[in-house]
Amino acid sequence: MANPEEPRWDEETDVVVLGCGGAGAVAAITAGNAGAKVVSVEKGEGGGNTRLATNAYVCPTDTAAARQHIKAISFGMVSDEIIDVYVRWTASNNDYIKQLGGEVESSFPGASFPQVAGAETMLRYRVKGKTADELGGTSLWNLLVENLAQRNIPIYRYTTAKKILRSGDHVCGVAVEKEGRLCHIRARRGVVLATGGFEYNEALKREYLAGYPIFAYGNPGNTGDGIKMAQELGADLWHMRAVAAPMGYKVPEFQSSFSMRLLGDGYIIVDQSGERFCNETGLEHYSMWMAVTAFDMAAVRFSRIPSYVIFDEPTRLKGPITRVGHGANRAYNWSDDNAEEIRKGWIVASDSAADLAGKLGIKNSARLHETMESYRRACAAGVDEKFARAKKTLAGLNGKLYGIALWPCLLNTQGGPRRNVRGEIVDPRGNAIKRLYGAGELGSIWGFLYQSGGNLGECLGLGRMVGVNVAAESLLT
Repeated sequence: MANPEEPRWDEETDVVVLGCGGAGAVAAITAGNAGAKVVSVEKGEGGGNTRLATNAYVCPTDTAAARQHIKAISFGMVSDEIIDVYVRWTASNNDYIKQLGGEVESSFPGASFPQVAGAETMLRYRVKGKTADELGGTSLWNLLVENLAQRNIPIYRYTTAKKILRSGDHVCGVAVEKEGRLCHIRARRGVVLATGGFEYNEALKREYLAGYPIFAYGNPGNTGDGIKMAQELGADLWHMRAVAAPMGYKVPEFQSSFSMRLLGDGYIIVDQSGERFCNETGLEHYSMWMAVTAFDMAAVRFSRIPSYVIFDEPTRLKGPITRVGHGANRAYNWSDDNAEEIRKGWIVASDSAADLAGKLGIKNSARLHETMESYRRACAAGVDEKFARAKKTLAGLNGKLYGIALWPCLLNTQGGPRRNVRGEIVDPRGNAIKRLYGAGELGSIWGFLYQSGGNLGECLGLGRMVGVNVAAESLLT
């Protein structure tokens, strides 16, 4: 007999996975392997941030040291039970890749925080690509696509999830917009929410993140859709302030940003007053945002958003000042000597600090001049007394000068609906919302500092766990 609380179903399946990125694909493959009938719903082409990732995934050693390391860099934001689940599942990521038919190779360096005890357990690997220049995220995504196809798991691309549907005390299906019409898909075992983060949702970034504006490198489809759908069912949220965010460049021609990566050492970073504020070569890549989000109470502004990187002629000629092929703008061919970007006006050039300050919008040109002279003196002396920059990196701003604005730019956000140790999404009292699971960057376990490769590792490990658990749910009649 039809349940009067439920809509008229257009389709029935066992498991609906919302979002076909790395976590969603792994959950779908695993649930399918367990015998469940699976449908994947994806509002774009698919791949999410996984397809755009540059390098590696974590496959930690399954030891107490690994658990203590993650606990230390989580700063109390993640329970021991969640950390234990993460380590247990991700420790077999290499075996899983091999089961899918992929080859594994080591990726260095390992730990993002080598000074923290247990760092030796944070081992990173990548799926070996079919070509020498294939990036790790692309090779992983290609492997997952092959496995989805082998299992005949349908992917409804360019289909937007509108609502997760509930009957009584459990989730029973989803409403999606498919080919211009609203469709209701019944999920007899459960729904997996794996729709990614909120890097491109300005309202959520203003509400939750430190500093503004903050741009993004990755998938423009990450607009926080899953957060709203989960909240409608009473989900609690966690880790909403946690991000992985290096510094980068934002230009009007592109929605996404370009990462900062200078091949030479002849550069400094200054704030809006023209002053250095950090050891430029000592910033931890994924936590660069922490160096710029301090609020200037006297000026009543984020005086380091934007900041400015100023570099010299030898550094310009060393190569592109970005990582070519990174993120959503990977198709753009940045010039080898940065000359085209100077011509476009993205990078400004000058023979003097005063003129460069005016072109960049730094109002105190005299202070910028003194900052540069102070840095040159440090280079001559071989000692950076102000920020302890390593002697070998003290290369002093020679010849023509160049500058470009720097912004905090998200690789991804970690926040979203809170999960329990089974991957079920829970309400503010910790009660599971029955038959609703979460995976991936939407509500990631990374609550404070981020370990490189941690998200792809989570997609592979906890994506599998969720696939197993949702497939084991009893069938709705």
